[in-house]
Amino acid sequence: MSLRSPVDVQTHFLPPTMVSVLDGRDEPPHIVAHDGTRLVAYGPGAAYPLVDAMVDIDAKLAAMDEGDVGASVLSVNIPGLDLFDAADAPAVARALNDELGDLVRAHPDRLAALAVLPMQAPDAAAEELTRAVDAGLQGAMVYSNVAGRTLDEPDFRPVFAAAAEADAPILIHPTYPLSAASLDAYALIPVLGFLFDTSTATLRLILDGVYDRHPDLKLILGHVGGVLPYIVGRIDYESGRIPGGTGALTVPPSEHLRKLYVDTVSNWPPALNLALDFFGADRILWASDHPFWDPHKTHEALAALDLDADAQQRIEHDNVVSLFPLLEDSAPGTTA
Repeated sequence: MSLRSPVDVQTHFLPPTMVSVLDGRDEPPHIVAHDGTRLVAYGPGAAYPLVDAMVDIDAKLAAMDEGDVGASVLSVNIPGLDLFDAADAPAVARALNDELGDLVRAHPDRLAALAVLPMQAPDAAAEELTRAVDAGLQGAMVYSNVAGRTLDEPDFRPVFAAAAEADAPILIHPTYPLSAASLDAYALIPVLGFLFDTSTATLRLILDGVYDRHPDLKLILGHVGGVLPYIVGRIDYESGRIPGGTGALTVPPSEHLRKLYVDTVSNWPPALNLALDFFGADRILWASDHPFWDPHKTHEALAALDLDADAQQRIEHDNVVSLFPLLEDSAPGTTA
């Protein structure tokens, strides 16, 4: 498989089984109608419209062409399966991942995919991650909390162990945030809550020693690293001066934070500049957050940085090919 550039690592799609299952539910997550629009509702005050490019692969591919996106690494959007019954979620995950695999095989130069996991059943989630990667998916996307449970709970360690064993990246994506009750106005859940939730989840994993257990684990933190790049100095200082603040670590947390990969979902070039300064160009992955954001926002923000050709090539293509071992890079492609 040789994916065309740029390769979008955070772009979302709901396979037919997901739409069907959501349609059949009468509590969140489920599909509701409002003013003639079908919405996925997944928490109090939290819903998004089922636009064509979220559910129709031809519409997705057309949107990629319109947005000058060469290839997409598809992932199942909020809230995944985390709010489903633990007895039902593994079978649904398997069906969804099989459908994603079929899409990838039908469009091998345009699509790859991340597995959706039944995280509320951690052992089953670990098994499904391994099965999905063996079947050709590129890794998995997990959410910043599992129906209110934090990712650093020991119960979830088998999932990260399986990812490390399979050399499979994990993208940490927002879901209904733990702080939602304090964010019930002014669109503060997507504006701030999503970034706080992913940043907290990732820092908790790091302080719990996930990189000590799995030094080569590939974690991707979406949205330019959330809020973490802006507070690295505070993280090191405060965690170092307060007993227990560094958790399982024997080094400053920033040494492990630098192991993260981050994407380019930002409408603010200075934020991208800071991510480049802290993580380095080898840890930045092109992404759009389509269909919620227009891919041109990423193109425009990166263009404002006036990157050299080498850094541009790494961010748009080479880093993702290096990160995802199942991608065979026969030759860098050209923008669609």
